[in-house]
Amino acid sequence: MEASINPNPAPEKLKLVVADYVFIGIMLTVLASVIWIGILSFEEAMKTEESKRNGEELVTWLTDIGTKRFTPEFDVAACAGGIKPAAADHAAAPTPEALDESALGMAQEHSAKAGEADKEKPAAPAGTTWGACMEKMFTLPEFEKMRNPFTNERPRFVPACVPTDSELPGAIAIEKLVATPAGSSVPFVNSPLTETDVISEKMQLRLAICDKGSYAVKIAEFDF
Repeated sequence: MEASINPNPAPEKLKLVVADYVFIGIMLTVLASVIWIGILSFEEAMKTEESKRNGEELVTWLTDIGTKRFTPEFDVAACAGGIKPAAADHAAAPTPEALDESALGMAQEHSAKAGEADKEKPAAPAGTTWGACMEKMFTLPEFEKMRNPFTNERPRFVPACVPTDSELPGAIAIEKLVATPAGSSVPFVNSPLTETDVISEKMQLRLAICDKGSYAVKIAEFDF
């Protein structure tokens, strides 16, 4: 007699083994890591974008004052144009050996009178420099609260963005562009704008910011 077959067999219950739990744990860890890396990348990208906005604000302001700083009514004296470094007014005095006794006495009298006259003269204005202009700029309402988003400190100016330097993200690099003679293989030569550079003359500048990897991100070229 044949055995009867149950048409509705009970389903077998699947059980998770240790390997299944390990696999699920790894997948959850990978998923969490991807989400976390994505969040960090987004935050770093936003810091770079904020640094670019800092650069754009500086370019806008410097371009604007570049059209005004040579006029008498320009009120940011530290950034004014047309003021050159004071030059010596008097030629070098001759040495005593080069004078006879009578000429020496006359020279000493003339030197004393010249010294008195110099005291009465108003001091000649010093040439405006980029360092003085920069310090004044960061006291203005437009920039006194500007911060480097990577360090939460005032943005600093550097000679150039160097990928091997991890301290440069968010820094600002400004270069001077000097046109070369017609027919040259390059249209201009560039050099860093330093704090001691005199800015009395019209200048062509290029501004860039350093991104997370300290690579230069060009913002604009402009006249100042």
